[in-house]
Amino acid sequence: MRKPEESGMTPSGHAGEGEVRAFLESLTGPSRGYVNWLVDKALTVSVNDGRVLSLRPKDDLPPHDNDIATLKWADDGYTIAASTGRNVWVNGQKASSALLRHGDMIEFGEKGPMSRYRLCDHSFPAHHTVEDILSDAYAYTRTSRRPFAKKMSGALRDSGRRLASQTTILFRITVLATLLVIAGFGYLLYQNDRRLADSIEQESRKIEAVAIMLAQTREDALTPDDLASLREAFKNQVLSTEQRLGTLEQRAGAPTRVIAASTRSVAFLQGAYGLRHVESGKILRHVLGPNGENLKTPFGQPWIEPDGTGEPAEFQFTGTGFLIAGVPLMATNRHVALPWTSGNREKALSDAGLEPEMLRLLAYLPDQTEPIEARLVRFSEAADLAILAVEPSVQDLGIPLADATSRVGEELFLLGYPTGLKALIAQAGPGFLEELEAEGTLNFWSIASRLSTQSKIHPLASRGIVARTSESAIVYDAETTTGGSGGPALNRRGEVVAINAAILPEFGGSNIGVPVSHLRALLREVESQ
Repeated sequence: MRKPEESGMTPSGHAGEGEVRAFLESLTGPSRGYVNWLVDKALTVSVNDGRVLSLRPKDDLPPHDNDIATLKWADDGYTIAASTGRNVWVNGQKASSALLRHGDMIEFGEKGPMSRYRLCDHSFPAHHTVEDILSDAYAYTRTSRRPFAKKMSGALRDSGRRLASQTTILFRITVLATLLVIAGFGYLLYQNDRRLADSIEQESRKIEAVAIMLAQTREDALTPDDLASLREAFKNQVLSTEQRLGTLEQRAGAPTRVIAASTRSVAFLQGAYGLRHVESGKILRHVLGPNGENLKTPFGQPWIEPDGTGEPAEFQFTGTGFLIAGVPLMATNRHVALPWTSGNREKALSDAGLEPEMLRLLAYLPDQTEPIEARLVRFSEAADLAILAVEPSVQDLGIPLADATSRVGEELFLLGYPTGLKALIAQAGPGFLEELEAEGTLNFWSIASRLSTQSKIHPLASRGIVARTSESAIVYDAETTTGGSGGPALNRRGEVVAINAAILPEFGGSNIGVPVSHLRALLREVESQ
């Protein structure tokens, strides 16, 4: 509230010559927020065409066309009387004459401003209380004859303006500080929500990526059902390795020396990789229960976390590789040496904030009771090829590489370990299967170790005809399946002409091999590094 000299309105009468008895505070119209001080005992109220309220002493003649009411002091308050032909509303009620009480709402004319009437005790408060402002807003919405939507928006707008300009400095600072605190908390909540959403999304991506990795692991894992299937196969007289090779040689006329000379150089690859959490730098480990058992998620998947206290989570795989003549190196497919690069696995891992890391890679050679460690040396960006380093003691077992590519119609022989451990157990015979069932162990690593100790690791051989050749691929119909990737395709001289890379079951069992020229190029890169 302003004092008469600060109000910006001309007080009634002459300031300082009369006693300030009351005031009218305009709540609407162009004079919104200003006050008219009531000094004289009798006043005339006018509203001009611009809806601006003004007062003058009643004896100030002649009358004006804009006169709308008179105010007369009696005892302890003013009485308002509407001028002839004019309308005045007090607290929403049309009145020709009414004794005003402190806080009454007066509306001058159909389009005139609305004002709050207040008695004055000469204290001239510099500011309104929040209660007064809210009370004015409530009174305005209750008494105004404007449409509901307009009077509500006007009340809210005017209340906000008055709270910002007519309250004490301390109150405004307090409100501003409160708003800043609320905004700060809101920002923190927003950031926390974002971090939580990112964490949930990252966790869901991690679960999806792990599920993709586990899907491949399950293909190479052994289950009791697999043993039952193998037992049934034995009942149906599954042929041993030697029987299969003998039948192949008799039927196709394959040179015995080619298969016999190359078999000892074809390795059964068995490996496992883990996943490292990029943000924390920790490898994912199993979460253990109270009894030290590996816990599972509600979806039946292994529960693995960067802060797990169990063993690192292993994602196991198998494949085929072969020694290269003259060097302590082994060739295989890139998707065998780096199994997480096939399909959409690598992207799934990257999206989940995980980085694959090889934990263990072993090569089992026929007729050798102990495996050898293998290490990735180089892989090709252009072809599905990789080169592994092995110990020098086996370099004399390598297979020579052909100088020229194969021709359409040429006969070739494919060696490898299709279906991984399952085929090796089948080749080992029913006695080996009975041992596994008696012990009740299906451990991925121990089975391969036992097969090797008993000299029961030998590749399977198949014969095929080259159907098509190009610089990037050789297509042939030699039979194989998953697990045979990385095996050598040999010509009749026992030389490697291609490295088996993929199967095409939709084309009558045809397979694709990477021409040996790509392997020679990769070897030159190894020599130059």
